[in-house]
This record gives sequence, C-alpha cells and structure tokens, in this order.
Amino acid sequence: MIYFFVVIQSILLFFMALHDWIDLPPFTNLPALKKAHSLKFRLIGSAVNAGLVLIPLIVTFISLTSSLPLWARLLFVVIYGLITFGTITAWWIPYFGGGYLIHGNKAGFEEYRDTHSFLPSRGDNVVPNTLHVILHIQVWICFGLSLYWLCNGGC
Repeated sequence: MIYFFVVIQSILLFFMALHDWIDLPPFTNLPALKKAHSLKFRLIGSAVNAGLVLIPLIVTFISLTSSLPLWARLLFVVIYGLITFGTITAWWIPYFGGGYLIHGNKAGFEEYRDTHSFLPSRGDNVVPNTLHVILHIQVWICFGLSLYWLCNGGC
C-alpha cells in the first residue's frame, strides 16, 4: 500500500506543480488562467501547492523500508487534511450548496468556465471541472490512507 501512496503522491505532485502551466484543452484553459492571474500569483500558487505534496512524498521515501513513525503519520493527516478542507470549501460546498461571498460572481473561477466537466450544472453554482475532480480524488485517497495509518499504527 505504501508504494501505491508513493505513486498517488508523485502524480499529485506533478499535477500541483504543472496544471497552471501546461495547456491541455479542453481540460485546461491557459489563456484564461493567464488573464485571470498574474505570473507571480501562479508561481506562488504552484510552489505552495507542490510543496505541500513534496514534503509528505519525501517523508514517505525516507520511510519506505520501515514503519511510518507517529510524527510522519500526523504530518500526513495534517497536510492532506488541510488540502482536503480546501478542496471541499473552494469547490464542493459552492457546487452543492451555492456560492459564498468570493464565489458570488464566480470570481476566481472564470478560467475554468470553458474547461471539460462531466458533472451537471447546478444553477449558477461553480462546477468542478474534470481535472480538479481527478486532483480532489487523489488528495482524498492520500488523506484516507493517512487516517488509516494514523489509526492503525503505520503501514
């Protein structure tokens, strides 16, 4: 299971580092993203998001030949728990329950308007696009494994 965790984290790392930089129509809309966010904003966002995944990935590599220590399991739960919280509050609450102040005029989501989504529209609510749904599933798998290892003494 630890090798599956490494694979998921590795894919997630590349996703977090590159999804704002590589245009893959219809899954991304790089021209709209460049229009909506400055180069500095995208650089900082990519560095922070990739860094949040790189840290547990390095710890996982260090612990491949032994059981995960408690501090590592706690670190995984905290990091992937925070990312999970972010995915739910930024995408899923507005999708199922309607926007909140920042999403009232779809602010911050225009760059995703013309990207592929398989989920049905729900009024004027933000619709998570396909690429973000895949990212969220990867994050939730990492969070679930982290919780499992925390509750069961490691892998």
